[in-house]
Amino acid sequence: MVVIDHRVFVDALEAYSTAPLTLEMNRTVQHGFYNGTYARFGDPQVTVTIHDRPEFHGKSHYDLRNLLDSEGMKDDFIVVDETTPDLDALWYVLPTGYMIDGVKPGDVVHYPGEDPTLWHVHIQTADVPLKVFAWREGCHPISQELAQYDYLNPYDPHDPQDRLIKSNIDWTNPEIAGSAWGPADVVAISGTEVEWSTDKALCQQALPTATICARLTVEAATRSGVLQAWSYQGRIIPPGGEVFLNAPYDTKSPIWPTGYPDEHTSRIGSYFKDRFGPRFRPEARPSRKDVLRLSLARQRAHQCLSHSVCKRVDSNRSSQ
Repeated sequence: MVVIDHRVFVDALEAYSTAPLTLEMNRTVQHGFYNGTYARFGDPQVTVTIHDRPEFHGKSHYDLRNLLDSEGMKDDFIVVDETTPDLDALWYVLPTGYMIDGVKPGDVVHYPGEDPTLWHVHIQTADVPLKVFAWREGCHPISQELAQYDYLNPYDPHDPQDRLIKSNIDWTNPEIAGSAWGPADVVAISGTEVEWSTDKALCQQALPTATICARLTVEAATRSGVLQAWSYQGRIIPPGGEVFLNAPYDTKSPIWPTGYPDEHTSRIGSYFKDRFGPRFRPEARPSRKDVLRLSLARQRAHQCLSHSVCKRVDSNRSSQ
């Protein structure tokens, strides 16, 4: 049986609401992360947990940063507020004392009583996972984003940042999203699910210097919701052995849901309804005391198709 070997390391983001969390606010985050994390194929890169803590309501981003620092939470985080549904945007707040490359002291506006400088950026919801992943990994410095939107001339932490930082990627187009996150890592059985080649022209599709390559059979690829593609192999694995391959997701495969689970009636909707019961219905309004976790959890392909459910947790535990 072909298994899609999902990512072992997943970026986790904590989100905090500065207003009582509404269904619309929650849905905006759910839908944005569903599209922007590749969750349609059950392989999200980033997960997010929304904390709705009454003591955070009405607080500024600077206040949130200080409160969380005092609790020992000095990492970056997301802010959800009352404008999130209309703007389809979230705030990303950087860790305390974060140093932006290439920024001089004169490039920053300082306010009395606000030290150190609060660094935060306003981002389109679906873009948050990929951008935060790139910033955390150092693939793309956040200073370039701020400079592109003229927020370093100079940087003002009180700027409303009306021009949202966004990638202009159409995350609802799975083919475009697929090019952003890459192919699936697949484990298959040699001899029954894998075909081999030593043809130089074919193997060079995987790696210019490759002399041995492999791909899923048509039947195995179709059954697994991926496309055939040649992958470099160091040696030919005997029949019955495990083979590790890369295969692009088949965006037209009927096994993948076409949209967020509350927007269609495919098998995935029935899966969560049957497994978790009525309290996980999308129309159920979350309690203000809840922490809603978008459990875009990774599981193997043979366990379920995609993952995005609300999990209710006692929000008071975060303040104890």
